[in-house]
Amino acid sequence: MVQSTTQTKKKGKFRTNVILTFLVISLVSLTATGLVSLTFVNLIGNSTRDQSSQALENQIQTNMNETAQKTALVINQKLASAEGMIAAAAEELEALFDAGSTYAYREVYYDLLFEDDSVSPAPSDNHYDPNYGLNVSWDYSSWYVAGTTSVNYNSSYADIPANADKLGRVSNMDYIFKAIHNQLAFRWLYIAFADDGLFINYPGSILGELTDPARLANPYDPRGEDWYQTIWAGNGDVVFVEPYYDEFDNVLLISIGRVVYRNSIPFAVISGDITIEDIREKVINVKILESGYAFLVDSAGGVVAHPEVSDEDYIGGLPDLRNVEVNPDFTSALTDANINQITSVAVGTSGTLRYTRGGTEHILVFTQVGKGDYICVISVPLNEVLESIPLLQARIANQNTQAATYIILVTVGGILIAGIAAVAISNTITRPLQYLIDLAERNAAARILDKPLDTGDLQVDTTYTAKDDEIGELARAFQGMLDSIREDEG
Repeated sequence: MVQSTTQTKKKGKFRTNVILTFLVISLVSLTATGLVSLTFVNLIGNSTRDQSSQALENQIQTNMNETAQKTALVINQKLASAEGMIAAAAEELEALFDAGSTYAYREVYYDLLFEDDSVSPAPSDNHYDPNYGLNVSWDYSSWYVAGTTSVNYNSSYADIPANADKLGRVSNMDYIFKAIHNQLAFRWLYIAFADDGLFINYPGSILGELTDPARLANPYDPRGEDWYQTIWAGNGDVVFVEPYYDEFDNVLLISIGRVVYRNSIPFAVISGDITIEDIREKVINVKILESGYAFLVDSAGGVVAHPEVSDEDYIGGLPDLRNVEVNPDFTSALTDANINQITSVAVGTSGTLRYTRGGTEHILVFTQVGKGDYICVISVPLNEVLESIPLLQARIANQNTQAATYIILVTVGGILIAGIAAVAISNTITRPLQYLIDLAERNAAARILDKPLDTGDLQVDTTYTAKDDEIGELARAFQGMLDSIREDEG
């Protein structure tokens, strides 16, 4: 009984070992492959997420830079057009005062006539223009010289032959001024002569005080103005004057002018004004993402256009950028190093910096306009730049999870298939062995009990003896042994 129990316990152990061995090998290999795959998926996913996030941030920053450059280009084109027109007007004025000039004189109008024509008629097209807040003429310019009044402007100036010739020649600039204004909306176009301060203005309008006593008490001489002196110091180059607040119009103006020469000697300054509104519309209308904005500064850090700066803020001059980009406690959000980095950017280049305003980090991109030493700047809160990154990261993480789930399912499925294959393979090995074992046990039991052997127990199944492998060899050897037993008993 003990022997039988021992044999029962051993019975099937080989088959179990075969299955377990196959399963262990399959489990280890599939698990290792799955872990390696999961590791690579995780690494690739994280790398893709990081690279995609950085690429997205870089792309948005690139878009900001392109927007700054496009805005700068628009401003540059406007200023370049104004520059070209002023240069052309200067050449025309020089031609008018050439000794060989054949231009005919046309009517000229003293500036006071545009508001009070009781002394002499004003131009026929003189009318009130609400955009200027006074009467203007688009066909004629106006003239003024310090010391003239409504009663002496002819006798003290216009009737003097040299002055009459000057007024007659310069009157032809009305055609040029009108053509220029029709192409580019200069608010004012004007000429100031160096010898006597004669001031020609287009469109024609009043230039001095409204009453004669006031004119004598407070004469206007353009030669004392900053714009005149700045352009005069330009030595014949077209000069962009730093924006200034015009006391007559109560608006911020950008003057663009050039010295005019006669016989190689400077004798006048010709200039035109573009209001800050023309520039502001192109700058402050720029919108980036949800709350990004653009602004324009000059090389000294003065704010030329900014969505937070109103017209009244320019009365005292250009506001300093330090006083515009401020925190809630009115401290400057930009450091001196930041300001210097912005204002020192070279023509044709761009720069980027980050700064914190009101507790929110911003990305700031800036580029040189190229004309007038202006710098176009775009500022965008960093959280708006990055807000789309979590969505991207979530999508990538979801893809990683799906890939990992697929790998796990494939691994588990592989293990199950390996188990089935292990059972099938073990059966192909152990079934013949078990058959031979059972056959041997029956023969051994018959000999012990001295019983005749069953004929079927002396013949190995041909299914096994016909095999052309190790099992076949074992079956044939076993058959040989049974044949020997049969001969002994015979």
